[in-house]
Amino acid sequence: MTRVLHLAPVDVDFETHRALGALGAGGLLGGEFDARTARMGRGGDWRGLPSAAWGLRRTNPADVVHAWGPRALTAAALAGVGRIVYSPMGAASPRAVNWLRAVSGHRDVHAVCPTVTIRRAMLGAGVEPARCHLIRPGVDFAKVKRRRDPALRAALGFAPGDEVLFAVGESTRAAGHALAAWALGLLHRLHPQTRLLLWGRGDHADAVERFAGQMLVGNAVRLAEQRLGRTVELEELFPAADTLLVTAGEIVPTLPVAVAMAAALPIVATVSSTIGELLEDRHTALLAPPHAPRLLAQRILEMRDRKDLQWSTADMARVEAYEFFAQSRFVNQHRQLYRQVAAGGPVEIPEIGPGAGLRFHGRG
Repeated sequence: MTRVLHLAPVDVDFETHRALGALGAGGLLGGEFDARTARMGRGGDWRGLPSAAWGLRRTNPADVVHAWGPRALTAAALAGVGRIVYSPMGAASPRAVNWLRAVSGHRDVHAVCPTVTIRRAMLGAGVEPARCHLIRPGVDFAKVKRRRDPALRAALGFAPGDEVLFAVGESTRAAGHALAAWALGLLHRLHPQTRLLLWGRGDHADAVERFAGQMLVGNAVRLAEQRLGRTVELEELFPAADTLLVTAGEIVPTLPVAVAMAAALPIVATVSSTIGELLEDRHTALLAPPHAPRLLAQRILEMRDRKDLQWSTADMARVEAYEFFAQSRFVNQHRQLYRQVAAGGPVEIPEIGPGAGLRFHGRG
C-alpha cells in the first residue's frame, strides 16, 4: 500500500479544495493508497511552517508527500522528506518557480502542472522536463447543474426579464472581475435589465461591487453567498445565469473555467495564454482582447443576438470539458504519479488525447 500525505494550507482556492477532496482521505484513489491530509496554519494540524517541518521529520508519515503551494514545499524540504510531489496552487509566481528549481537540486521533487502555461514557465526557469508533468484539473460532472432555476434567480434578486452575466470563479486580482463590472456599466446604458452575478468568494469581491457602484450600477451586482446567506457551491449558480464571463488577464486556476464549459452556457472571455488553452474564438466562446471593456461589451451583445452561436459554442464547450477534464482521468493520472514516485524510478505521465466526442465533431 502506498502512503500519501497531502500537505496544504488551511485556506486554499477552489481548484485545490476540489483536488484534495478527490485525492485525499475518503477520495477516489482506491484501496491501493492510504491517503490523508494535514493542514498548515491557524486551526490546522500544524500552526505554521516550522512546526510542520518538525512534525514531518519526527513522524515520517508517508511514502510520498504531496505539497500544495510553496510553503508546504518548504516544510517538506526542511523536514528532509525523500519523495515529494508539488502542486503550485494558483498562478505559480516566478519566485515560487525559482524556489522549486532550487529545492529540486536537493530533493526528489516532481511538479504537477495544471496548464501548459505553468509547465512552460517551469521549464523556462530550468526545472527538468522529467520532473514536470501536465495533469489538468478534473470536473465532477455530477455536481454541474444546467436547468434554469427561476426560484434561485428570484432569491438572488433578479427579475424574470433580467439578463444575468455570471463572472465565473473567485474574485481575485488575477480573475479581473472589475473588467466584467466595467462592461456591465457600458451595457447597462443600452439594456438596463443587464445584471452581474459574482460567487462572492475571493479577496476582491467587495472591491468589484464598490467599483460597480462608482459606475452607477452597483444595484445591478449580486454577490451570491452574501445575498443567500449561506455557503454556495459554484455549480449551483449556473441555473441563475444567461451568459458566463471569464475575464482573467493573467494565469488563473482553470478548474472554474472547465466547470463553466461543462455547464453548456454561452461563454464570453478575454484572451490570455491560460484561457487560450481552454477556449477558442467562435468555437467554444466569443473572445475579446484583455483590458478592453468596450470590446468585451460588444462581444456580450453579439452573443446575446446570435442564438445559433449561443447553441454551437455552448455545446462544443461541453463536449471539450468532458473530453479533457474528466475527474476519472485526473485521479488515474495521480495514481500513476504516486506509484512511480514512491518506487523511486523514472516518472512518465502520458498526456491524454481527444476521445470519441471530439472525433465525432471533427476535432480529434
